[in-house]
Amino acid sequence: MASLKSSDPVSGHELDRQAEVSPEAATAADPPAEAELWRSFLAPSTDEQFFELFPALLARQIEGARQVALFRHDKGQGLSTVWPAGTSIDPIAELVGLVFADGRPMLRMGRTIGGATRIIAVPVAVDSATVAVLVTTIAAGASDPEDLAARQVRQLQWSLGWLRDRLGSGTSASLKLERDRTRRVLDVLATVLDRQGFRAATLAAVTDLAVAFGASRVSLGFRRWGASRVEAISHSSTFSRRVKLVQHISRAMDEAIDQRSLIRYPTSADELVFSTAHAELATDAKSGSIVTVPIFVVDAYEGAFVFERSGGAVFETEAMTQISAAVAAIGPLLYEKRLNDRWLIVKAWDSTIRQLRRLLGPGYMGRKLAALLVLASVATLTLWTETFHVVANAQLEPLERRAVVSAYDGYVQSAKARAGDVVKAGDELAALEDRELNLERLRWVTEKQQHQYEYDRALAARELANINVVKAQIEQAEAQIALIDEQITRTVLTSPFDGLIVKGDLTQRIGASVSRGETLFELSPLSRYRVVADVGERDIARLEPGQQGEVVFAALPDQPIAIVIDRITPVASEGQDGTGFRVEASLAGDNERLRPGMTGVARIDLDQQSVIAIWTRPFLDWLGLLWWRLVP
Repeated sequence: MASLKSSDPVSGHELDRQAEVSPEAATAADPPAEAELWRSFLAPSTDEQFFELFPALLARQIEGARQVALFRHDKGQGLSTVWPAGTSIDPIAELVGLVFADGRPMLRMGRTIGGATRIIAVPVAVDSATVAVLVTTIAAGASDPEDLAARQVRQLQWSLGWLRDRLGSGTSASLKLERDRTRRVLDVLATVLDRQGFRAATLAAVTDLAVAFGASRVSLGFRRWGASRVEAISHSSTFSRRVKLVQHISRAMDEAIDQRSLIRYPTSADELVFSTAHAELATDAKSGSIVTVPIFVVDAYEGAFVFERSGGAVFETEAMTQISAAVAAIGPLLYEKRLNDRWLIVKAWDSTIRQLRRLLGPGYMGRKLAALLVLASVATLTLWTETFHVVANAQLEPLERRAVVSAYDGYVQSAKARAGDVVKAGDELAALEDRELNLERLRWVTEKQQHQYEYDRALAARELANINVVKAQIEQAEAQIALIDEQITRTVLTSPFDGLIVKGDLTQRIGASVSRGETLFELSPLSRYRVVADVGERDIARLEPGQQGEVVFAALPDQPIAIVIDRITPVASEGQDGTGFRVEASLAGDNERLRPGMTGVARIDLDQQSVIAIWTRPFLDWLGLLWWRLVP
């Protein structure tokens, strides 16, 4: 009794009102002899006969049983049977609901006209689930033995074996049927997965389906260009789509796909489907029964299977259920194989058509809004015009560059300027040592004085021959002195004009030797510059002298300076960005802050064009060059 749960007792008045059984009713419901009941019960019987006889036999096994009722919920049923037949079950309905919810036996006590009553409700469990409740109303008296209730409950529990066996047999049969259905689907699915290509997979699928479901012919087709195209027929490796039979099969597939419904032919009166194409197929192929199942993939019907049986054989309801399950499992898989086996160009075309249908058809609002945004952007960029510029890297160079060189071999004595200094005309830049020159000059001065003395002596002696010789020597000495004086003057290097020293630094070479003709400094004027742009070969043909533009240097990014093209050098040079041409331009603007060597970006104005043409010009130029290269 540990598993028995006692509920709250019901009032005797309620049982008197709802569960009173008159002697006349009990007499009318008396069952036949017990032996006859057992013979009928043990003989092979249907579920209805079993559940009709079981309460009557159980009432004879339990001491004091007044009423036996069986409630079944395994198939959505309510009361299965009650003994005696026709008696009221209202007093025990609430108790039955509690037992179904709790899953444990319950006991309820009450009083009726016949005396005290004990109501026992026991659940019937199959596979850990309560599928039925057995309720017994038993007479209870004050003189009953203490263990009577326990014996009655045990008698009920012993009887549950019959119910579990009968109720479980239906469940086992259902499970077996489900296993058989699943096994068939998995067998066909395994066959499809084992094949590599679409052609082999479809042939194996339709043949296996025909064998599994006893069909004389199974056909498979997929939609293409709005009509079904037969791809495979069971037991046929090749066939012609021009054959009338194949055309009838294709129209039957279209009929099922258009109606988005499984079609069975011959149709019953309650099936609201059109089956004209199926009737033509049945007449042409002499098929007794046809079942067409459309293939649903993601959100559309993409094909169909057609099952045919010849003669008078028809497709049973269970066979149609299994066929639908098989098609639902392998249909999308075959469709995927078909998509993967197409040519790449066909995949691209179908993808384009599918995207256009989504764009122009119903739904996909996000895609439509994105397309409208793109169209609006293209229209705006087409109508919006700007000046087309040729852009190139640019560098500032001096218009003139003067070199200061060493006049003779010597040594650096001093350096007063270096690269980067701004100097005036005549400013000393550096000086070379002149000690040897001064000594040489002194030697020639002394020699001149000596020749002058000899000249005076010859003149006094009237030695005409000596006078001419000495006079020539004096002139030679004077020439040497003049030369040395000039060389001494050149030892001081001065700026030839106002400008900037762009190259040269002798401060680190004091005392070092220099050679005659060696460039010691390079100077450029402060206000005379030119811009040299390195224009790519794709744009050089669009430029010509006289075109205007602007240049911005990295040192002055906020100060665009106007330029005018002066010269285009027709000599190409290789750079980091490819082949380029030197384009020289003059500056028109404030040049005070500019310094030679500055780098920046030059933009040369051409004409007014649409923004989209400007942005796509490099790609169009590349495409035109590629087309010229590939076209024979």
